[in-house]
Amino acid sequence: MESSNPAALKAALIELRRVRSLKPEEDDWAAYADWRERMAAVLDGLAAHLLYDTDRQQARAEAEAARAQAAAIRARHSF
Repeated sequence: MESSNPAALKAALIELRRVRSLKPEEDDWAAYADWRERMAAVLDGLAAHLLYDTDRQQARAEAEAARAQAAAIRARHSF
């Protein structure tokens, strides 16, 4: 188990909510891809503070999916 510090977990959850609230419109593809990258970083940070292995795995899987989505968006719009 990594960290089970309640204050750190609370801070990570607050950061997740803050970044989630910054979601741009999907038609602004560059900003949306950047936001997905930020969400991935936040999810990785959150994973370090979750108590259960399954929760950590899920957060990391969601982070990986967010990075893949950001890469796919950028690939679709690269010239």
